Amino acid sequence: MSTIDRPEFGTDGLRGRAGEPPMDPETLRRVGAALGVVLQRGGGAQKRVLVGNDGRESAPWILEALGQGLIASDVAIADVGLCTTPALAFLTRTQPFDAGIMISASHNPAHDNGIKIFADDGTKLGSGVEAEIADLALQLRPADPRTPRMRDRQDLLQKYEEHLAERFPTLDLAGRTVCIDAANGGGSLLAPRMLRAFGAEVVEVACEPDGFNINDGTGALHPETLRAAVLEHGAVLGICLDGDGDRGIFVDELGNVRDGDDVLSLFGRELHAAGALPGDVVVATVMSNLGLHKSLREVSVELLVTPVGDRHVFEAMRRRGASIGGEQSGHILFADHDLVGDGLYTGLRLLALDAPQGLAARFAGFRRYPQQLVNVPVARKPDLATVPAIAAKAAEIERALGDDGRLLLRYSGTEPKCRVMIEASDAAVCERLCRELADVVRAELA
Repeated sequence: MSTIDRPEFGTDGLRGRAGEPPMDPETLRRVGAALGVVLQRGGGAQKRVLVGNDGRESAPWILEALGQGLIASDVAIADVGLCTTPALAFLTRTQPFDAGIMISASHNPAHDNGIKIFADDGTKLGSGVEAEIADLALQLRPADPRTPRMRDRQDLLQKYEEHLAERFPTLDLAGRTVCIDAANGGGSLLAPRMLRAFGAEVVEVACEPDGFNINDGTGALHPETLRAAVLEHGAVLGICLDGDGDRGIFVDELGNVRDGDDVLSLFGRELHAAGALPGDVVVATVMSNLGLHKSLREVSVELLVTPVGDRHVFEAMRRRGASIGGEQSGHILFADHDLVGDGLYTGLRLLALDAPQGLAARFAGFRRYPQQLVNVPVARKPDLATVPAIAAKAAEIERALGDDGRLLLRYSGTEPKCRVMIEASDAAVCERLCRELADVVRAELA
């Protein structure tokens, strides 16, 4: 049996190009076996794992490799098939499973894939457990691979749909048109079916996965097509999911694209006005726009800032007892939805607002500062503060921005890239400063 490199879990599980480490059969077989060993330490009856996927062509063989490792550790496997990450997390928590695995690379292109592992309470595994699984994967030598037996449990998705229906008992979308872009991913069947269950006239965009078209010019990173559909059909809302459905970008009835900062501003202000914002706090990451800070400050709401990643938002919300938090990218976590990012649920929350004048007016409290983001490919990732040219240029820009702008410079947690983001009151200044710093980063690290 060949050796493997230690599988390094990032901010959202394992991720990479399908077929290459860590997303190769041998590594995944050992990760499955390692997860099984960790689960078996709890003792008791045979452990059960629920698996779902977002429709990528590589999902079947990835499932088989994981399954080979799991059965080598005497773990039973159930397959829910095409689904969203929030649905998988919900079913792991509410059904008799000891863990859940979502096979997905989220917003990445079709040639990538990944796995997110959930504990039996529907939360992502902690970094300590992930590190233990990575260490065990190096040590274990699963028995000769054999085809794993897996129980087909696509029927479980009805449980999740019933859960959403119960959360919105008075929502009636009869006579209203809603556009849904599922990025040809995990929500392609589920999301349109759910909207129709509430009575909506549904216009489907990118809801026909073929294994290769996921996120291909569609979904949360590309809301342009959805915007055109909203305007063409006179829709009250457009809901734009990413590949695995845990984030949502929205288009209001006027064609304005609304990201996570828009949503956090709207609900932060609405919940505060209703006396339903514990501690008067909203949680967001360092990527959120300066306009969100100012929008919430206007109504005396604190914006608690965390590092990038919905895991950090989750932890801060639980620590502070916050009712809402999220990311600019569209991960929105509601305390009354089990702190799970769910683009469809957020869309239903928007549709459930009493908005006779349309949703555009409800978003009006948020004024976005011009923001420029450049992702610079890098060959290495030294501490940015230790690279003199980069540190000097960053300090120069921060002095120039003062209190009316900000700079964020960090590495991607999942890709070999350095993210350079600048906000300023003037768009031209923002673009120039971002370009200048990106050029320095490129010269030093590419």
